[in-house]
Amino acid sequence: MKGVRKTSLLYIIPLIAILAIPMLCWNVYAQQYNSGGTEVIWGHIYPPSGGTYHYHTVGYFAWSAEWRDTFSGIGDGYIYMGGTEGTTSWYCGGQQWWSQPNQIMYNIKVIKIKDLTNQTEYTDPNVIYNNHVYFWGGYVKPQGSQYVDTIVDLLWAIVQTKTGFSFPNPFKLISGSTNVGSSYNEITVYGSGSLSEFFTFVKFNYANGFTYTHTYEVTCRLTWIASFSIWVEGGLQGRNPIEGEDIISPESGQAVDIAYAAATIDIKFIVTP
Repeated sequence: MKGVRKTSLLYIIPLIAILAIPMLCWNVYAQQYNSGGTEVIWGHIYPPSGGTYHYHTVGYFAWSAEWRDTFSGIGDGYIYMGGTEGTTSWYCGGQQWWSQPNQIMYNIKVIKIKDLTNQTEYTDPNVIYNNHVYFWGGYVKPQGSQYVDTIVDLLWAIVQTKTGFSFPNPFKLISGSTNVGSSYNEITVYGSGSLSEFFTFVKFNYANGFTYTHTYEVTCRLTWIASFSIWVEGGLQGRNPIEGEDIISPESGQAVDIAYAAATIDIKFIVTP
């Protein structure tokens, strides 16, 4: 729509700190957990000609990450990322507007490797991107892990806090999964639907100057970018004769813009001899 401007939300509100869970193995294995969420804000000029610039809450975005923070160099670690999008509708200028979930981008990038045996840090991309950290066996899917309920409950808590709604959680899941390719040192995938997950195994490669007898700490940056399409009614508004509520058919509307939400955290895991 002419006159509509794109803006993006960039406010991340951490809601849950770190949870450590011991696991059985020869070494001390543990899992770390982190999550958070935010409102999605979008702004535009309305009416398109001679109007004023103002903002709307167009949705809610929640994210979650879980990873193995210690594993043997001959074994595998893993990283799990989840994200979910809650949409909403609103009135502006006598027209009904609403949001719909688009894609969520997941990115994992190695940003530092530290040799804990001799305290040497490697941040030079020429060293980091020398095929030391391998992501493999990954998949993207809309549901499946034990943390799905946590992500959905987190999103709903945000909605309740911001809106005061108290009725049961309305967010639904769908089935299906997609395998993704392997990659060294950085991997990017895309999930679709209102809720999606990304899981990948992590293998440490001792090649190119690293030694099997040393212990290494790897820092990865995890990034989520969620997108929401913005719609506005294109025809006359209807009325539900049973519920007495205003209704609008998506077929009578048009997409006019896209709003974005983003979150980033750094995680660490230790690779032992």
